[in-house]
Amino acid sequence: MANYPYIIASFPDLLLDFGQHPVDVDAVTAEVKGQLSQNDCKLVDFLLFGLEGSNLNRHFYRTVRQSRCRFLIDWFEFDRKLRLAKVAHLDGKPVQEEFPELDKAIALFKLDNLIEREKQLGRLSWDKASELVDFDIFTIDTILSLLVRLHIAARWGKLDPESGARMFKQLVNEVRGTFQGINAEQI
Repeated sequence: MANYPYIIASFPDLLLDFGQHPVDVDAVTAEVKGQLSQNDCKLVDFLLFGLEGSNLNRHFYRTVRQSRCRFLIDWFEFDRKLRLAKVAHLDGKPVQEEFPELDKAIALFKLDNLIEREKQLGRLSWDKASELVDFDIFTIDTILSLLVRLHIAARWGKLDPESGARMFKQLVNEVRGTFQGINAEQI
């Protein structure tokens, strides 16, 4: 059995300040996994697989719904609905599935400043990951939530404002040049 209190207490301090952070995500993840049971490591691996956006599809979301891990089920359901709402917004269509953060997400989708929009969507996801474990203290769900927030912080920690602006401008130009529409059926 894992020593959840020790793992959680030894987790690096996480702040979503969109600045540079010297935390090595891979090292922290390896350290955490080294202290978990084999079953818990499988949950961490499943989470990490899902955090890679290219792995998200109907099969993944169906598989996560069949898992017995409350955090994974709730986190990836939020993720799926947020992604579908974004696709619907981009396509100018109504959102098909409601979720508590929908109104806030729609307001964020309308922000003109791409960097601010992505930061606020990151904050929305950060807050959701935290909220999902509000009443958990020393559980694997708490550890999974911390890993989600670690990845969000690391994503922004890699970018300074200038490189972030360049990245989004490049992305926008690529999308404008190749936009064929987004197929929500893939999500």
